[in-house]
Amino acid sequence: MKKRGLAAKPEESALFKLWPKAVGEQIAAQTKPAAWREGTLFVKTTSSVWVQQLHFMKEDIRQKINDLSAKQTVKEIIFTVGYNPAPKNTGRNATGTPKLVLRARDKKMIAECTETMADRELAEIVKRVMKMEISRRRLLEAKQDR
Repeated sequence: MKKRGLAAKPEESALFKLWPKAVGEQIAAQTKPAAWREGTLFVKTTSSVWVQQLHFMKEDIRQKINDLSAKQTVKEIIFTVGYNPAPKNTGRNATGTPKLVLRARDKKMIAECTETMADRELAEIVKRVMKMEISRRRLLEAKQDR
């Protein structure tokens, strides 16, 4: 088992379970432990911004994980981009923006309200805000009807 790398799996699994407790909810939502080899914990993040931020916090995180595990298991942490969390069903689409739930009359009203605006950039912003607000209300109505 040791030759096939299976001996470290229980320890790796234990480290992965400690990760959210060690880093907190916000960081855990943007990261995921990917592997653990010879004292090095490899962690995937959602963006290069998170890689950079976590790099500055690396020593504190390493110490917290080791404290939680009551061992000096993690000697190094390497952060890389590559984590893409599954979106939660929150009334939002995959990009994180609210789903648009508009009726034909809503679209007509939005068009009528913005067509006379001289500033087209402002008109587009107003359209976007109106669409999001009307959609939010429609989603709330649908939840209340359930």
